[in-house]
Parts: sequence; C-alpha cells; structure tokens
Amino acid sequence: MNRVAQNFVLLLIGGAICKIALDGTYLRYVKPGLHPYLVVSGVLLVLLALSAIGRDIRGRDAGSGHHTERPHWLLLAPIAALLIVVPPALGARSVQTGAAAQADIAKPAGDDGKFAFPPLPSGAAPTIRLYDLIDRAAYDSSGSLDTRDITVIGFIVHTAEDGTARLDGSHDGLDLARLVITCCVADAQTMRIHLGGNVPELSDDTWVQVRGRVVPGSARPDNQMTPTVNVVSLQQIPQPARVYG
Repeated sequence: MNRVAQNFVLLLIGGAICKIALDGTYLRYVKPGLHPYLVVSGVLLVLLALSAIGRDIRGRDAGSGHHTERPHWLLLAPIAALLIVVPPALGARSVQTGAAAQADIAKPAGDDGKFAFPPLPSGAAPTIRLYDLIDRAAYDSSGSLDTRDITVIGFIVHTAEDGTARLDGSHDGLDLARLVITCCVADAQTMRIHLGGNVPELSDDTWVQVRGRVVPGSARPDNQMTPTVNVVSLQQIPQPARVYG
C-alpha cells in the first residue's frame, strides 16, 4: 500500500471513530464509559493522518515513481461503509440462536447464597434494571419483590415462533430480554425474564415497558435463575439509544 492510501485509510478510520462517538451510534459497539477514549483516539488519528498528508504534499516530488499500481483503494470501502451504514443492534435472533450467552448472576456468599438487599426505590412501581431484578429475585432474602410492582424495559423474545428452545429448556411463551456487555458487543450476554399473565401477542424485538410483579420462588437453579413476572400493564416504546443494559 502506498503512502497516499495509508494516510487516507488512517484518516477514514479516525473520521469513522469520531462520527460514531459524536452521533451516539458508538453505543451499538461499546459501553458508554468508553466514549471519552473514542473521542480522543478518533481526534488523534485524524490529526496524525492530516499531518502525514501535509508532509507528503510538501515532499511528494521526492517520492514519486516508487509506487506500484495496485487496487489498494478497495481497502477504503469497508471503512467508508462505517461512516454511512449503522448496523442494527443485537436482538431476539441472537438470543434464540444462543449467539449471546446467558449471563451468569454471581452467587453471593452465605449459607443459602441469599442476603438482604437494600430497599427498592420509592414509588408505586419503581423502574429497575433487568439485571437487578434477576439478582433480587434469585438472592434477596428480604423478599422485597414479593409485595411490590416493578417496571422494567427490554425487548420481546418469542421462542415458540420457530420452535427454538429457551436456554432453560422450555419451548413456549414470551420473554423480556436485554443484552449486557462488559466492554464491547463481542462479549454480549443475555438477561431474560419470563412474562406471565395476560400478555398481548407481540413480535420479536418489540421494545416494551412492563409493569408487573415477580412470582415468588420462580428464579431457580433449574431454570438458570430466570424469574417469571406477571404482567400488570405493558406499553410499547421506541428502541432506546442505549440498547445494551
């Protein structure tokens, strides 16, 4: 690859990083905490590329005639595509096919693995993360979820549509899911709850806000600590900007 192509590849990579960092689409790839590092690295790459291009322009006569004619510019195509095309976030299909592994809820120390969690936030049906709901349903000895409605947000996974089994071995019903990432989308893991009660028929990947109550004792080792929430109300919502929980 000649220096001109190298510099433009560097410029496009830096520009692509700056673009996704500034328009928010970086959340399709990495956690929010990495945003400052993306901005800094993107700006540095752009400045480095512009500096190299300027240096080459000033001394282009000295290096002309040493480059071979090869289709190096084709290497720019996938980088340029990143500036134009935003890939969809992982969703129900990755859950159904097992492409995103089921996340493990760390078991706390104790005789039975349970301990008293802090009180839930105030309000008639406080909104909590799906991870926190599952954690409480599995290991909260105080039973804080037994007498309180809660609100959670996620997307619908309907495993009965294609006969694919859930990760807990069952084949029917609707689940509410979120994908969590430790660093980036490559390490995405699944968090899910079962939806019980009167649940309307919804298609996969429909984002919803669910108000309901956890069925006591429904998060068990034999179903991978996946609790059932009896739905009180359900509302469709737009896909949030931060799709990974």
